[in-house]
Amino acid sequence: MTVREQFEHHFSEENLKAIYQSHIILSNATGIDNLSQKAFWPIIDEQVSIISNKVLAGSYKFTKYKLKLISKGRNKFPREISIPTIRDRIALRALCNFLFERYKDTINFELPQNMIRNAKTKIQSGMHNGFIKLDVSNFYPTIRHQELLKRLRRKIRNPEIIEFIELAIKTPTVLKSLPSDKNTAIGIPQGLSISNILATIYLLNIDKQLSSNSKIAYYRYVDDVFILCDYGLILDTSSEVIKKFKKLGLKIHDPIESPEKSILGKIGETFDYLGYKFEGDLVSPRDGAIEKLKESLVSIFTSYKHSLTMDVGFLLWRLNLRITGCVFQNKSKGWAFFFSEINNETILHNLDRHVKRLAERFDVSITPKRFVRTYYEIKHSKYETNYIPNFDTYSLDQMKDMLNTYFGLNVGFLKDEEIEYEFKKRIDKQVKDLLTDVQDFGY
Repeated sequence: MTVREQFEHHFSEENLKAIYQSHIILSNATGIDNLSQKAFWPIIDEQVSIISNKVLAGSYKFTKYKLKLISKGRNKFPREISIPTIRDRIALRALCNFLFERYKDTINFELPQNMIRNAKTKIQSGMHNGFIKLDVSNFYPTIRHQELLKRLRRKIRNPEIIEFIELAIKTPTVLKSLPSDKNTAIGIPQGLSISNILATIYLLNIDKQLSSNSKIAYYRYVDDVFILCDYGLILDTSSEVIKKFKKLGLKIHDPIESPEKSILGKIGETFDYLGYKFEGDLVSPRDGAIEKLKESLVSIFTSYKHSLTMDVGFLLWRLNLRITGCVFQNKSKGWAFFFSEINNETILHNLDRHVKRLAERFDVSITPKRFVRTYYEIKHSKYETNYIPNFDTYSLDQMKDMLNTYFGLNVGFLKDEEIEYEFKKRIDKQVKDLLTDVQDFGY
C-alpha cells in the first residue's frame, strides 16, 4: 500500500466516524469554538464528511487550539496544554493512527513498566556500576519544525501530507482568538494525539545511535533519559548525549549545574526514574506516588461520609476500583498496573493496612479487595484474572446492572446504544484520575 493509500484509508468517512465513537465521544473538553458533544453528535455525519473531503483535497484548516494551563507546583511555570475542537480532534487522531502505521516497523513504543523491568534486570546483572539520569528542558516547545519535517519526509514522500502535518503543529494555541494571532514558529503543541509520536520521530536517530552503543544501556521516555554504564564513563557519556540533543536545539539540564534535575551516580545509591524509586536491590513506588494514592483513598471515604445517600455498596465499588484498577477502552488503568514492576511488597501490605484503618476510622463494615493480591494477579494472571474488572468485556446486562445498582439510572426506556454510552460515560468519569498505560492492553 502506498503512503497516499494509507492516508486515504485513515481519512475515509467510515474510519473517521469510528474514531469519534472510540476516542472522542466521551470527552467533555471543548475547543475554542465551545462546541460540546451534545451539539456535535447530531451533526457527526456532516462533520465527518467535511473532514474527509477537505483533508484529502488538501484544503483542511485547523481551528486555533484553546490554551489550558496545568500547574506543575510552586515556583514553576505551568504546562501549556492545547485543546483542539472536536472536529480537529477527530482529524488529529486519524493523523496519529496514520503515523503509527507508517512507523510501525521503525518505532517501538515501550511502556514505562517495561523500561523499568529492563533497567532492573540490567542493574541486577551487575553489568554496569554507574547511572546517568538526564532531563530535557522544555522538550516539546523547543522542537524545531524544519528539523522534524525533514525527518518526516524520509518516510512520507508526499508533500500534501507533510503540509497537513505542518499545519497541525503551526496552528496557534490561544486563550481567545484574535485576528493578530500568528502561527507557531517552533515547538509541538502539548496535549494533541500526534504530539508523542512526532516527538519520538524527532529523536529517532539519537535513540537508534545510543541504543546500539554496546557500552551502555539507554532508555528514554519522553523527556526523561536514563543510561546505565561503567561509572568511569559517566562524565564522557553524559557530555556526549548532551551534545547530541543540543544539535537538535534541545537543552538537557547539566548534571553538574542542575543536580536536582539531572543526576550522575553509582549503582546502589538511591534514585528515582519514571515514578519508581531504586534503593539498592529494592524497587518501590516513589514516596510522592504512595502519598498521593493514600490521599485519594481518604477522599473516597470522605465523599461517602458527606454524601446524601451514604451508599456503602458504591463506596466499596469505588474503593475496589482504586485498589485493583481496571481495563477500559483497551487500556490498563490504575496504580497497581503502573507500579507492577516494584519488588518491595512491604509497601503493598502497608497500603492494605491503611485501607483497613480508614474503614475503622469512618466506621464502615466492608471487606475491600487487597493491593497484595492485585499485584500477584497482574504479575501472574494478567489476562485471565476476574479479580480486576475489564469493563470492555461487560455484557449489556452487566452494564444495565451496574448503571442501576451504583449510579441509580433507570435504564428501562433506553436503547442498547444509549445504555452502552451511559455506561462508558460513567466509567470514564470514575477512572479519569487513575494512572494509565500508554499502550493497548494486549499480549
